[in-house]
Amino acid sequence: MMTKCIALTALLCAALSNNAYSQTPTPELSVQEIMARADSVAHYQDSLLAKTKYKLREEFVFNEITGKDEIKNSDTVIAIVTRQGKEEISREVIYPKKKFEGDKKEKSQELGFKFSYSDTTYNFSLTEISDSSYIIAVSPRGTPREGAARGTIVIDRQAFFTKRFDLEVPRPEGALKEFSTEIGFEPLEGGLVVLKEMKMRGFAKAFLGIFKIRFTGHMRCSDYEILK
Repeated sequence: MMTKCIALTALLCAALSNNAYSQTPTPELSVQEIMARADSVAHYQDSLLAKTKYKLREEFVFNEITGKDEIKNSDTVIAIVTRQGKEEISREVIYPKKKFEGDKKEKSQELGFKFSYSDTTYNFSLTEISDSSYIIAVSPRGTPREGAARGTIVIDRQAFFTKRFDLEVPRPEGALKEFSTEIGFEPLEGGLVVLKEMKMRGFAKAFLGIFKIRFTGHMRCSDYEILK
């Protein structure tokens, strides 16, 4: 079970990247203009992230659940992780100590969905404007392709970085047969926007149906430190 928890932690670490501030107030925009600005900010963040080395604390709780949503097995892993951009350099597991000692480097994996602000196969509609955010509904055009997502995105009204994703994937990629996720981001001093929290729920099936698991996961990221 612990190996499942570590593997899903690595999977989560590949979560969607976000972007950096620009503090210019803007007049009311169309949804197309909002998404274009969010896309530009995301590309800028990718380049900023690639040049940044940083450390953080990850706490990941993985639950295997029954069809009645009762917890069957549960694992918690707490680690101090160092990354250069999206690449993991080292992982020091600090809990549980008995099973993991020293540094453990994990390979990044992809989530069971793909999303782009400029993807023309999606419908985007502006559903709400608050003092600080745009709330955008997203849905696939026509029959959802494999990996397509639907749900809502919360975009900062001044800086155009994404604050939150709340998405369901009707046809996930790979071994996942069901998948939904809630992802929250926060800005650091200096302009980098980072993953703060991610919740997920899904059902995976592999090896001709021999391996089946229904699960939930909750990861919290904190204590970010930019390294020289």
